[in-house]
Amino acid sequence: MSRADDASTSARDLYAALGVARDAEADEIKRAYRKLAAALHPDKQPRRRRDRDDDDDDDDDDDAGATEAAQRAFAALSEAYEVLSDADARRTYDAYGMDGVRAGRELGARGKTTEEMRIEYERRRAKETKEAAEARLNHSGTYVFGFSAAHLMEESIARRRAAFTNNPGLDLTSVSLQNSMEIPLSEEDAVYTVTQGTTRGGRGAGNFILGWRRAFSPLTSLDVSAQTGQTSAVTATVTRQLTTHTTGAVSHNYIAQQGFGLQLMLQRQLFAQTRGHLTWNVGPVSSMSTGATHAFGKNAVKCDFSVGLAASGLNGHFIRQMDENRVYRVGWKLGTAGAELDVGATKQVDEDTALGASIVVSLRGLSLRFRVNRQGQRFVVPILLTPMVTWRKSLLAFTLPPIAIALLRHFVARPIMNRYIRKRQLAAREKNKRTILVAMREAHSATKMIAETADKKARAARERGGLVIESAVFGAFDPRRNTVKDAPIIPNFRTWSPSSQSPNANSTEEGSPDAPKPAASPPPYVDVTRALQFMVDNDTLDLYENVAMCDLLGFCDPCPGEDKHLRVRYRYRRALHEVTVKADAMVSLPSADHRLPEKLQTIDPRV
Repeated sequence: MSRADDASTSARDLYAALGVARDAEADEIKRAYRKLAAALHPDKQPRRRRDRDDDDDDDDDDDAGATEAAQRAFAALSEAYEVLSDADARRTYDAYGMDGVRAGRELGARGKTTEEMRIEYERRRAKETKEAAEARLNHSGTYVFGFSAAHLMEESIARRRAAFTNNPGLDLTSVSLQNSMEIPLSEEDAVYTVTQGTTRGGRGAGNFILGWRRAFSPLTSLDVSAQTGQTSAVTATVTRQLTTHTTGAVSHNYIAQQGFGLQLMLQRQLFAQTRGHLTWNVGPVSSMSTGATHAFGKNAVKCDFSVGLAASGLNGHFIRQMDENRVYRVGWKLGTAGAELDVGATKQVDEDTALGASIVVSLRGLSLRFRVNRQGQRFVVPILLTPMVTWRKSLLAFTLPPIAIALLRHFVARPIMNRYIRKRQLAAREKNKRTILVAMREAHSATKMIAETADKKARAARERGGLVIESAVFGAFDPRRNTVKDAPIIPNFRTWSPSSQSPNANSTEEGSPDAPKPAASPPPYVDVTRALQFMVDNDTLDLYENVAMCDLLGFCDPCPGEDKHLRVRYRYRRALHEVTVKADAMVSLPSADHRLPEKLQTIDPRV
């Protein structure tokens, strides 16, 4: 087996190969295997085709191709059943995947017992985990660059500033940096360093922290750190999970020129969606704070109250999850140190990057704050607009910047981002074109093997008004609902079938007149209508959560690395239904929630 085949097999979802849930019982697995084996057995493919196409001159070629495709599909099906029907092999697969199953087979071939194989494999996994931990370096940082644009907003400030500089740009008023780095030594131990630095008005200060963290058990951990720089201190913290819902911590510290201190912390899950905390700082500067966080639906609210010798007050925030990528936030602070209102939003651009902006009104003035989070690195840029707060300026601050940002996002940022994403997608599709073509050919071959059974099921269901899959598509497409009667399943839908040109053909030298033309790029989706109809049983169809759709019979991954959806348009009791779900999500057909409105209903012409 080649490396590519081996990697493909390792990544294949065996539960999807049989079309069962991950918690399926042994009887369900056996029934699914027998059903698929009856359709995919290689001996049955040529006989079916000869019975149907006796007068076709291409029968021999078709039979050979069908047999080869059936052999591959049946081999994958048999391997899936062999693993999932064996309790020990299934447990190994659930924990470690096919790599773990193969490792167990290799050890078993040498005559070792099951316990010896388990110990050997666990030792190998521990070694791999240790090597991965040694190679991993967790790094995060926060970088704050404060600017002032007050001279652009206030004439009096501009006149005073003109005596020092004529630079028309923003003034850099402060810089604050913090970097932390954690190095895992083992599964229980880790060392970390933190560097802090800040400068404002020509003066600066900084600290360096070196710490060690150890997990003695899943319930108890110890953290010891030493700090030097502007402030010298030593801290030791013991954290313990006291009960299922309660965690406590005791922190002892010594701060130079201040003395010894003690801090007691308690966190508890008050209700299913509510968590509270209590912190008592005994010294050297006494204070106490308490608060709670509550989540409800797409909302979350946090409120803390603190009282102490240094400062007292109330602070918190309200968060609203608008969709998967956008979050709105309102934060507030009110106390002896001042008052502040922070209103803004954050958008998740991709898996690693989030952008945010907010308007801040405080006793120091009106500010516009930008944030960028990227792979553990956080950049914050607050820009002081004016130190003099009035209701007119506050109104303008809360209206003009959001409008400007919305316009820039709609007319500038979004088109640029869409072009960038589109360019990356096209480049990835071109790079993976050969792999995609092979996968789609295999899916097409699998669909041909089950086409007769699927069509027979569809005809019978159509006659009795049962579940009929009219059209189904899996891949990358616009997931918004269809609102036009008789519209195609997705915009610009086109069918695809294998071309006569093999993606691996290279018998003719490139550049010669007889050289084969490159295979055309397939669409980023695959037609799975027959594949789903074949899976229908007793007028029901269930696709299970966390079972890879790409590995279902007749499916493939037509666009690796892209977000994929499944859209199914079906009839049940003669009425049209349609549903769109994300890849690997759970879906059950039929459902009254999927029924299309009356204005989109059509009469089935095949009845």
